Amino acid sequence: DVCLACGTSLQTDSHILAPAAPRCRPPGMRRLFGVAKEAPKAEPKQAPSLQEASAKIDLQVQDLEAKIAKVDEEIKGLVAQGTSNPSVKQRGMQAMKRKKMYEQQRDQLIGTQFNVENLAFQQEQAEITCTAVEAMKAGTEQLKKQHHDLDMSSVDQLTDDLAEIHDEMQRIGEALAEGAGVGGGVDESELDAEYAKMEEEMAAMKLAGGAPSPAASALAAPRPAASQALPGAMAVPAAVS
Repeated sequence: DVCLACGTSLQTDSHILAPAAPRCRPPGMRRLFGVAKEAPKAEPKQAPSLQEASAKIDLQVQDLEAKIAKVDEEIKGLVAQGTSNPSVKQRGMQAMKRKKMYEQQRDQLIGTQFNVENLAFQQEQAEITCTAVEAMKAGTEQLKKQHHDLDMSSVDQLTDDLAEIHDEMQRIGEALAEGAGVGGGVDESELDAEYAKMEEEMAAMKLAGGAPSPAASALAAPRPAASQALPGAMAVPAAVS
């Protein structure tokens, strides 16, 4: 038989005393020599957020700005010493190189920070869009449910009932306005003829200076006595019934 772990024969002394793989060892040898422990797996490191990356880049930019300001002061001090000393000039040239290097690093970081902040803004916009879509989806579902619960036949029946009630109320109002049979069955032409006859009688009485008949006086407006209405005219004695 051959060991599947190391490929050697299981009957050889070398495999029994010093197997190639720890798992090839018999149980007794495992207790004696032990088994190598596997190294613990490192937990995956959580990636920083875009806001954290932007804040870290901003700190680095501020640090470079401070270095640039410091090197600039150094360059001014070296230039103030004059050009007579070659070492001073060389130091000044090295300081200017460092300044250029810091400025390039600062510009690169500013560009990186812009990209990070732009990506963070797009992420926020995507979250807002997702929230709006979810809200619109929920509103649509609610509207569909309300429309499903609303029966159009019941709405039509409701409008018909309201129209019928309105017609009944209108008929009741008209019936109340007509009154309880007052003036019913009267011919308008007869009333006109009677009114014209009374007017003729009133005109004749005015010319004669007599008193109008009771029917005419009921329709005529109050007027002064005949003797006062026609001054100087002789009073006509009233008719004796």
